[in-house]
Amino acid sequence: MDYDSVVRALETHGVSRIFGLPGTQTTAFFGALRKSRIGFTLATSELSAAFMANGYARASGRVGVLATIGGPGFTYALTGLAEARLDSVPLLHLVTAPATAPGSAFQLQAIDQPAIAGPLVKGCFTIERDDDIAPTLSLAMNLVERGEPGPVLVQFARGPLPGDRPRPLASTTPADFSAPDFGALRRRWASASRPLFLVGQGALLEANRVRKLVEKHGVPVVTTPSARGIIPEDHPLAMGFDTVRGGLSTLNELFERSDLILALGCKLTHNGSAGFRMRLPKDRLVHVDREPSVLEANYPCSLAIACDARDVVALLESGPTPAGSWSSTEVADFRRRLTHLDPILEPDMRGNPEASPSAFFSWLRAALPAETILVTDSGQHQVLARRHFSVLAPRGLILPSDFQSMGFGLPAAIGAKLGAPDRPVVALLGDGGLQMTGMELVNAVRDRIPLLVVVFNDGKLNQIRLQQIASDGRPFGVHLGRLNHQSFATAVGARYLSFSGSLDPASVSDALDGPGPTLLDVRVGDSWTVRAVGAKARLKTTVRRLLGPRLSAWMRAATWRVR
Repeated sequence: MDYDSVVRALETHGVSRIFGLPGTQTTAFFGALRKSRIGFTLATSELSAAFMANGYARASGRVGVLATIGGPGFTYALTGLAEARLDSVPLLHLVTAPATAPGSAFQLQAIDQPAIAGPLVKGCFTIERDDDIAPTLSLAMNLVERGEPGPVLVQFARGPLPGDRPRPLASTTPADFSAPDFGALRRRWASASRPLFLVGQGALLEANRVRKLVEKHGVPVVTTPSARGIIPEDHPLAMGFDTVRGGLSTLNELFERSDLILALGCKLTHNGSAGFRMRLPKDRLVHVDREPSVLEANYPCSLAIACDARDVVALLESGPTPAGSWSSTEVADFRRRLTHLDPILEPDMRGNPEASPSAFFSWLRAALPAETILVTDSGQHQVLARRHFSVLAPRGLILPSDFQSMGFGLPAAIGAKLGAPDRPVVALLGDGGLQMTGMELVNAVRDRIPLLVVVFNDGKLNQIRLQQIASDGRPFGVHLGRLNHQSFATAVGARYLSFSGSLDPASVSDALDGPGPTLLDVRVGDSWTVRAVGAKARLKTTVRRLLGPRLSAWMRAATWRVR
């Protein structure tokens, strides 16, 4: 999508201010907005941004413009759209459509946005081609103000996410899963010489039995992000794969080496299948899930069984021993390669110049009991936790997986503690997430809920900022208003700690035991790698601008021909 043309069209219609939040899906739009005359105001949530645009329109008499990502950004803004509709406020909501990968089900943040917004708006438009940008925005702006003013939704179509692997549909007619073929599964299990478990959230209730089963037969276990910890990640049979760690080619090699892949309780969604880039050979894949519509939705398999995970685990417990097993050397080699981290841009922990994210999470892991539940928000801190934090118990990592709603972390951690009162619970947030839902600390204090609330404090929406830096070196629309975390904690009645390289484990124990929540302030800053990548990207952007688009394209083509 040519977002420079989008911004020019908005300028033509007199738009001078946009409210919202940037995201991965809107990096290109905000890059274009940064170069324009249009101002931008960053809000703490899309709901607040929608209300800002509402107030702007009422006070100025001009159209209020809201820009958000699709999915959670879109749904957060719905109350603001309803407010504008009922109060006759001219509001234009610019939003990205969910990404599409042909033939793939359960895609990231995939919801029918026009159908959801339909009752709340005067009209919905989808722009799929660059040629449609100017005329469609003209129609939308006209509809916003024509007759009774009100909100209009414009969504920008997107193709597959970077790295998505489009897949053919598994079949043209639905299979009949009414009678699970347990006999076929028993035979496949008995003849396997290199069986492998691919375990999802649907098997968590059977965690102890799964562990005993794989230990008995020496079967390696790969998990989706939501099922991490179903066997402790320091266990030699836990392969330690997570999409943000890297190692996808090694994982696909492991799948290829296996002769039976038992996918147990997995939907194989976008995030559960590494953007549909997992290669699961049909002849070796057996897919088990209690929901029939999940089976073969994205991956064809040689055997599909619609039943509860406990039924399959019980069958394998009482069934024959597999014909063979992996050697301990093979398993150890794959585990070593899968837990080796691919390099990405990571920050420094400012409390101690030598405290890298790896060192911080090693300290945190050592300070916490094995049964601790870590609840993350959406953002850079989640990526870092999934890369560096070992999950040692079932349900030990709770995160917003396939919708990635920012603001999830603290409320979800409060719920987790109430749901599992005997387990320690830690909430891990960015300061952007804290500004969204941080007032829930008031309720945690009121109800004397013991939580350790770890906040990565950098004053930015840093995950989006790093993507912008890697793109053209110039972040835009990502700087938060400063909040004094110590004063905030004092104001709501929570205890406060500051991380400075390490903390006495007794302080962590006190925080987990309560009464009430404790806020742990962790200052985060740019590493030299982040600064170097930003400088390189700015240089490349400057050179491209000086050379012009035609000469830049010619030089890229010439470089390719030389290679």
